Amino acid sequence: MKNRIQSVVDTEYVSWLLYLPRGIERLEELGRKKQFPKNYLLAEAGSKTGLCYVVISGRVISYEYSEGGEERIYSVNEAKSVLLEENLLFGYEVPVNIRTVTDSELICISRQALLNALSENSEVALDIMQSLSMKLLSSVEQMKCINEHSAMQKVCNLLLIFAERYGVLENGEVIIREKLSQEYISSLLGLNRITVVRVIKELKEQGLVEKKKGCYCLCDVEQLMESKMIRTG
Repeated sequence: MKNRIQSVVDTEYVSWLLYLPRGIERLEELGRKKQFPKNYLLAEAGSKTGLCYVVISGRVISYEYSEGGEERIYSVNEAKSVLLEENLLFGYEVPVNIRTVTDSELICISRQALLNALSENSEVALDIMQSLSMKLLSSVEQMKCINEHSAMQKVCNLLLIFAERYGVLENGEVIIREKLSQEYISSLLGLNRITVVRVIKELKEQGLVEKKKGCYCLCDVEQLMESKMIRTG
């Protein structure tokens, strides 16, 4: 079942959950480890950074607020991901706010340490190249998702992404061991919360999704994927 989910998720790079398939062991050696509390602002929009970060544990989001005060999340950096490396290397201003959303352990890397590693180790260069590439591909597919998919398709895709990352198979169902609020889903997808509430209600009425102990449960993954509610290629 998880392999079937993975096959659908792999048809697109769209994923708000960023991490490096190569791993980050080399990057972990370049800086110092530090604990950050929940809701710690690592970088503010319009500022310049003196550090980039490797996420060891926890979660960091890139976000901004709309004119109406709604939070819009652009990406989620999870364990084994890198953030702010492009801003650090080239002196770009940070375009959006960056903050932790859970207690997080990060590796803090200076510009000189990163430059030294890039010049001395081609594998580190490939690590950074992959991080930048995944961000670009994810951004492109997010735009395609926003422009081409219905609200139902967007919510289904996101649930499948979280199921692949956090899903546990129990009695033929996939339980997402990550509590997702409707506000969080709407922020990630750029949808109105009322729209997300309506879509989740429809999925529940169709017997495809339900809530168990605060977690979403995908009751019929095959039907969810094989129906035309999501684009599979």
